[in-house]
Amino acid sequence: MKKVVVTGANGFVGSAVCRELSVRGIEVIAVVRDGGSDMASIGALSGIRIACCPMDQYSKLPDIIGDRDIDVFYHFAWEGSSGPKRGDDAVQQNNIRYTCDLVRACGAMECKRFVFASSIMIYEIMTQIEKSLVPGINTLYCSAKLAADYMAATIAASLGIDYLRGVISNIYGPREKSARLINSSLRKLLRGEHCAFSPGEQLYDFIYCDDAAVAFAEIGDIGLPQRPYYIGSMEPRPLKEFLMIMRDQVDPQIGIGLGELTHNGFSLTYEEFDIRALNRDTGFVPKVPFDEGIRRTIRWLKEQEI
Repeated sequence: MKKVVVTGANGFVGSAVCRELSVRGIEVIAVVRDGGSDMASIGALSGIRIACCPMDQYSKLPDIIGDRDIDVFYHFAWEGSSGPKRGDDAVQQNNIRYTCDLVRACGAMECKRFVFASSIMIYEIMTQIEKSLVPGINTLYCSAKLAADYMAATIAASLGIDYLRGVISNIYGPREKSARLINSSLRKLLRGEHCAFSPGEQLYDFIYCDDAAVAFAEIGDIGLPQRPYYIGSMEPRPLKEFLMIMRDQVDPQIGIGLGELTHNGFSLTYEEFDIRALNRDTGFVPKVPFDEGIRRTIRWLKEQEI
């Protein structure tokens, strides 16, 4: 693997992958939406070339990027991965279309490997469908991820492209700006605000951003086509254990509201998929323990003068 394309390259996960690929000496064509995009996370990296292209223009990438010696396409760009747009059906339908456009662009550029950033939530929606459960509005996001995944895989097969999936559990770490659990909770704790949670009995898993970036690099380089690679610590635990570690790293004396909220979501048993396939096929092992990753994240948040 010598040259890759990365969409969503200046996002939280995409930028972490760009940093890892840059360290490995791999040339990265970083696809961002426009020239005004925030490049702070990737601008100074070696071997990075910026290509501006809105998601609705992915079909034009073969003209925007003239290279025809690209080894892997990585697709991280996705609008509405958190916040209110998760439940916006128009936004999520567009994400499906843009993903399919990108696979066709990959084929037109004679690239033979495509890595899709999937989500553990696809297993939740699959189980909900199997059990005929009533879906919540935010399942529009995971429904779109599932549809985009299978449609992209189908198009890739028709074009002779090796299709690979990196199934993200919960990635956390410095530089995250979304409202997802760890980022928003740590910010509140550092500000002295009260945090309310469910009892936290459901199984969860988290992986530090640098470890996740290594995982994606390995998937693109030596992963096996069609195999869904779960990206996590491989040691899921009850959510409350992670929450207590977060609290302790901020201040062990702070009270947190475990049980103040009701858990209405669907809980996975982690038997729905193979959590060790990535280790078997690539040798990948996460290196950053959760408490250390939280310490690093807190240090970064404090540097941002939260």
